[in-house]
Amino acid sequence: LQPSPAMVGAMTEDLKNKAAVVTGASTGIGEATVRALRAEGWTIFAVARRAERLAALEAETGAVGITADIVEDADVARLLAEVTAAGGIDTLINIAGGARGTDRVAQAQTDDWDWMYRVNVLGTMKLTRAFLPMLREHGEGTVLNLTSTAGLVAYEGGAGYNAAKFAQHAMTGAL
Repeated sequence: LQPSPAMVGAMTEDLKNKAAVVTGASTGIGEATVRALRAEGWTIFAVARRAERLAALEAETGAVGITADIVEDADVARLLAEVTAAGGIDTLINIAGGARGTDRVAQAQTDDWDWMYRVNVLGTMKLTRAFLPMLREHGEGTVLNLTSTAGLVAYEGGAGYNAAKFAQHAMTGAL
């Protein structure tokens, strides 16, 4: 079956009215997500810590770049205020995260584990908590948390990242 031209037009028009926050937007999957959604006509609030990379992405794609650190409460509050003032979103895409170190548990570096937990788990929680009322009000709000296969299968040298991604995966399931 093929959708009718009217149906395709309606779906395309609906996509053009979509708006999303995309975290981790200055590189990798986050940057690619911004580019892909902007190409589909979405309004995108691209969020990352690296202002210079965000400015370049904003200039290239027309996304709204917002420099913020998702683990900082003041940055999350400012981000929410800016997005609200601009009309809000119906989609939150939590991509920001990362791994530090490849130590086994016996050699674990507390600072690395702390950073991974704060960025992958607490950052995702803070953004989700901040935007849930807006998404619920919209009635069709979507939260997408990009986790990792590291959140499903543990591997040697990945204990800290595995722990953070398992926690993020569990939080997503609980949500």
